[in-house]
Amino acid sequence: MNGKRRITFYTDLNGPHEDQVREQVAMTPEERWQVFLRMKRRHYSLFGPAKKIARRISIETPTWI
Repeated sequence: MNGKRRITFYTDLNGPHEDQVREQVAMTPEERWQVFLRMKRRHYSLFGPAKKIARRISIETPTWI
């Protein structure tokens, strides 16, 4: 992962998935954890922290009755 990434052209949609699986197999669990944390920070920088939503169930009689 230290080298510069190259543009890869795939002939089918399964190609990117296979490349990702190969990269994950080559990584140690610690490296995968670091990548996860980096992606999480990137996601929060784009969309902001997750908002807490109040969850309630409201049961009302239908208007047609």
